[in-house]
Amino acid sequence: MSTPAVVESGAVPGHEPARPLPLLAVAGLLGVAATAFLALAGLGLGRNGRIVDLWFFTVSGLSERALGEATAVTLTMVALAVLAAAWFVLSAALHRGAGVGAVLLVGGLWALPLLAGPPLFSPDAYAYAAIGSAIQHGVDPFVQGPAAAGDIPGTRGAEDFWAESPTPYSPPFVVLLNLFSKVFSEDLLHFLVGMRVLVVVVWALLAYLVVRLARHRGLDPARTVWLTVANPLLLLHSVSGLHNDALMTLLVMAGMAAALGDRPYLAVTLVAAGASVKVTALALVPVIAVYAAWQLPEWSRRLRVLVGTGALGLAVFALGVQVSGYGWRWTENLDVPGKAVEPLSPPTALAVLIDYDDPPLDLVRGIGLGIGVLVCLWLLTRVPRWGLLTTAGWVSLTVVLSGAAMWPWYLTLPTVLFALTGRRGHAWMVTGWSVAGLFLALPGGQATLSLLSRPFTDGAVLVVLLALGAAAVWVRRRGRNDRAPEDQTPVERHSRARSSAT
Repeated sequence: MSTPAVVESGAVPGHEPARPLPLLAVAGLLGVAATAFLALAGLGLGRNGRIVDLWFFTVSGLSERALGEATAVTLTMVALAVLAAAWFVLSAALHRGAGVGAVLLVGGLWALPLLAGPPLFSPDAYAYAAIGSAIQHGVDPFVQGPAAAGDIPGTRGAEDFWAESPTPYSPPFVVLLNLFSKVFSEDLLHFLVGMRVLVVVVWALLAYLVVRLARHRGLDPARTVWLTVANPLLLLHSVSGLHNDALMTLLVMAGMAAALGDRPYLAVTLVAAGASVKVTALALVPVIAVYAAWQLPEWSRRLRVLVGTGALGLAVFALGVQVSGYGWRWTENLDVPGKAVEPLSPPTALAVLIDYDDPPLDLVRGIGLGIGVLVCLWLLTRVPRWGLLTTAGWVSLTVVLSGAAMWPWYLTLPTVLFALTGRRGHAWMVTGWSVAGLFLALPGGQATLSLLSRPFTDGAVLVVLLALGAAAVWVRRRGRNDRAPEDQTPVERHSRARSSAT
């Protein structure tokens, strides 16, 4: 029985291939025009327009002061819509036979203006620099905010909230920020350039990993790259925004590749390393442990692998925290992001909707967290039926949705996981939130929803999420028999092989 060839593009066998070049050219030009405008206009929008020396150059003609707030925001929304349109034009080029190289080239062209521009859509990169710089002046970042270091140049770009708050980041990631600050002598701009170089390397490695995983799983690698590394949402918030989600995603996906290659101990080690960058990745260690155990036929061996891989993952994470030298007091700061009461978090939105003047945040968030834990535990029981990547995707998304804070870049890891499941419903889901997520923040670091009135915004967020939840249930029912061979247990693979032979 011959092995089916992997489909590399949208070309139809036996027909003269369509020419994707015109569509690729249109996608490239539209996307570059959009990202160039965003990179230039972002210097004068929101908080970026009120702080000097945040980047190597400024463009005063595109600032809020020159254009007016309404005009500046409208032009930004138009640019984001053009970028979304360019992404769909690139999708059309896939149907005409565009391959992996073409998709990566166009995505790289879109990224070029972002590489030359400042960190956009969030001030987090400036907070990273402030943390590293404050450590150089004796500040314990898990006890005090960077502002405790006084008026030093390295902290000038940090948002007031993060300048005055102790950090919730994992200690190993804080050690990395400290190292960057030392290497670049606390120079803010050089620190940001160094972070951008790191993110570009991470992005290139993630592209390589996504292509390998797609081919291994029999998926169209060009389509998978389009959904992931050439996704405008991920480009804007990783290549431009410099969020640590990019590094965390690379390490987690390397762990997923190791797990699918029957190397569970390496897999949990890599995922634990990802959790050292962003602790939410730790929720995926049990998913890999259950998946690895279920590949074995005897229950005794399953139990041994389950306990061994789970314990190793937790031990690697704990060792990284201990070696960092900061101990475990950082866990007291995990609620810091939730102090910013933003409507994108479902528990936060619900609390504000219950009582706008005095929202019961702690109660509703506690219930939301408890529900999230229960859902994740239930999802572990679905590993034998759903497979590794699908279960990991839903666990990752559950962690995001049940948290006290949520931002578009939190969807980086779920986007990559769901894109690699190969299910059409998951692809539609990723496409939907990727487009919607483009419009949830302004280049100057301001949340778009903050421009709207509350609690109307909170109610709208909950309605949208309920609709998406209903759609997710429909996706699960439609795609329950659509499973990749790599996600089936040995018993199922044997059964399917016998059925095919019969």
